[in-house]
Amino acid sequence: MVSLRFWLLALALAGASLAPAADNGKWISLFDGKTLKGWKKIDGTAKVEVRDGAIVGIVTQGADNTYIATEDATFGDFIFECEFRCDAGNNSGVMYRSRFADDKIKHGYGYQFEIDPTPRALTGGLYDEGGKPRRGWVMPAKSSGEPRDEWAKKHGDRFKPGEWNLMRIECRGNHIRTWLNGHLLTDFVETNQELAIPRGFIGMQVHPQTNPQLFGKEVAFRNIRVQRLD
Repeated sequence: MVSLRFWLLALALAGASLAPAADNGKWISLFDGKTLKGWKKIDGTAKVEVRDGAIVGIVTQGADNTYIATEDATFGDFIFECEFRCDAGNNSGVMYRSRFADDKIKHGYGYQFEIDPTPRALTGGLYDEGGKPRRGWVMPAKSSGEPRDEWAKKHGDRFKPGEWNLMRIECRGNHIRTWLNGHLLTDFVETNQELAIPRGFIGMQVHPQTNPQLFGKEVAFRNIRVQRLD
């Protein structure tokens, strides 16, 4: 007969596999709360400013997809955290292990933590930004239909509208995991070596919008920090 102690240990280990790794490393602040030192705007022309200790992106009429990216593009294995707040109906995200435009892709591309305070409720999903040959949605596999419905059922209630939310991203080799407000969202192992990106920049997105009602909507990021693991 299997002992009760064995089952308790097994349950504890299973729970540990879902939890964020212990923060034993040194946190490095990526934002001084006052200036955009160490950051640069790429691709688009959306308005970006620093206000009340946060980087604020403002939806701007006619602006292309815009990123506020770290000048340092060497982030490989790391733990990243930040707080974010996004106006209802808007769309945003945080790029990581991402690359700047090159001869093949004309704008920033790579992995993205989706921010989606719309009825789709896809905040925290894993999106592969950049257009072809990038994949688009990875987790969930689609932003509509059954994949979206299953995602929303599991994770759709974790985003707090109008409040500051905490995101966490862990990249260790080809293993990527993300959390929203302490809840595990994605647990992904990259097996496509042609599309894998081992290191790159971290960037906050200001998504373009064509609906005039969304012009002036904001997304804000604060307490932006990282632990390097490599």
